Amino acid sequence: MLSKILSLIILVPLAVLLVVFSVANRQSIPVSLDPIGSMPQLAFEAPLFVLLMGSVIIGVVLGGIGTWVTQSHYRRKSWKRKYEVEKLRRETEENKAKLRQIQEERDRASYGQGTSTSPALATSRAA
Repeated sequence: MLSKILSLIILVPLAVLLVVFSVANRQSIPVSLDPIGSMPQLAFEAPLFVLLMGSVIIGVVLGGIGTWVTQSHYRRKSWKRKYEVEKLRRETEENKAKLRQIQEERDRASYGQGTSTSPALATSRAA
C-alpha cells in the first residue's frame, strides 16, 4: 500500500510535467540528417516534444538491451548453479534411499542372528 502511494506521489507530478512540456514544445522544427549539403535529401519536420520523447524512449530501450546483454554471464552462471543444486538434491535423495535400504538390511540381519538393537527386546529374551 505504501509503495502504491509513493509511486503515485512520484508519477503524478512527473506525468503533469510531461504534459506541460509537450504542450509548451508542440511547434514543428526541421530535422536534417545531411550535415554537409545545403539541400538535404533526408529532411523532415516534427514537433520538438516528439523528437525529445522519442530520443528518451530509444535511449531507455537501448540501455535495457545493453544491460540485459552484459548480465547474460550472470544469468548463465545462475542457471548452471540451479542445475547443479538440483542434481545434488537428487543425488542426496538417492543416497538417503540407499542408506535406508542398508540400515533395513542390517536390522534384518541382526534380527536373524538373535541380537537386537532394542534394549526392550534384549531384556525380554534374557528372562
